[in-house]
Amino acid sequence: MARRFISILLSIIVLTSLYFFIDSAINIHSTVAELNDRSTAEQAAKRVILIAQELDTPYWKLLKEGAAEQAKSYGYMLQYVGPQRHDPDEQTRLLQKAIAAKPDAIITQGLQGQEALFELAQDSGIAMIAIDTDVESSSRIAYVGTDNELAGKQLAQLMLSKIKQKELHVGVIIGSYAHNQSERLAAFQNALADQQHIELVEVRTSNISRLQAAEMTVDLLQQYPHINVFVGLSGLDAIGIVDGLDAAGHKNIAVFGFDNLLNTESLIQQGRIVGSIVQQPDIIGQQAIEVLHHSMEGMPYAEQNFISTYVLTAEQQNEVQR
Repeated sequence: MARRFISILLSIIVLTSLYFFIDSAINIHSTVAELNDRSTAEQAAKRVILIAQELDTPYWKLLKEGAAEQAKSYGYMLQYVGPQRHDPDEQTRLLQKAIAAKPDAIITQGLQGQEALFELAQDSGIAMIAIDTDVESSSRIAYVGTDNELAGKQLAQLMLSKIKQKELHVGVIIGSYAHNQSERLAAFQNALADQQHIELVEVRTSNISRLQAAEMTVDLLQQYPHINVFVGLSGLDAIGIVDGLDAAGHKNIAVFGFDNLLNTESLIQQGRIVGSIVQQPDIIGQQAIEVLHHSMEGMPYAEQNFISTYVLTAEQQNEVQR
């Protein structure tokens, strides 16, 4: 009787152990399958690298946010890289590294001289989209950004509409001579070419730095004290110009700028900046991903995608607040 009891007990123990072994095996198989599914999903997600002109500037942060939001909606994996300071050579090195990483697409500010890299990317099956600055001669699939010639013309028209003095002596601060800003400057100059009462005194570069824009403003005033208007052609220039005017003790010089970064709106409301031509970097970022999605899905898309700019003045601000 005792032997029979022991035999039954051992059978129960064996069956119970077998049950837990099978259950554990099933759970392990399920976990492995889940990990494999997740790995496959991650591998299937489109990888996109966004290369900024300068990593932490407000303009590029806004552009990244727009791109990231749109990328998330399509399940794309977006990587954001760029130089800490304005450095075209570093941008080129980052583009070379991005191509070597073999993502599905690269979105980057187009720089002259990068045509061979764009072609290498295309040969590697990487879709290239130029933003902010176009490289029309490259193999990029599309450009998304500002119409810089139109923006330069808008800035000239804004200045002419707001300043009625008989003689204007204009100091110009430009972030850099990158292709996009050179286009703005040329269009600004051409729009004023037949205005006999306007002198474009000198153009200085700020290297996309608020501090350097302030320093260039002080230098220009020391060299040309008759300047009565300042114009900034990149996002931090007008703010830096105001800093420079404060440092030099000049309060009654008209300032015009580009973009709506940091405290630009506040300075416009205070009358320190007369007006600004505003780009929409978040929309540029969104539209770049949208164009990429259309390309990847075989849907039609435009090769040139100009994102509109608008004029920001105290009058516009007041109308919005009403």
